[in-house]
Amino acid sequence: MERIEIVTAEPEKARLVLQDAIERHKLLLAQSIARTHERVQQLATQLRVDPDGLRAGDVLHAEAQDMGLLELEGELEILRHLREQQEILERLSICS
Repeated sequence: MERIEIVTAEPEKARLVLQDAIERHKLLLAQSIARTHERVQQLATQLRVDPDGLRAGDVLHAEAQDMGLLELEGELEILRHLREQQEILERLSICS
């Protein structure tokens, strides 16, 4: 792992502020993941498609469903991005 250095006149206060910010961001990410996952499930049910199949390219884009499928693909991409951010934060540690 690599380190990032922060220079500050008050290291203890900065450490507490950073730790609090990270924890709040983790909470916001968890909430966003839950909402996005719920939206993915709703769209998948409405469109009667398997999200994994859609990601794999196994679902044909019928003209009647094209906009819905595009929306679902967008939500899946957002979910992937949010989970990636969550994983990064989970591996983050603040050293004193």
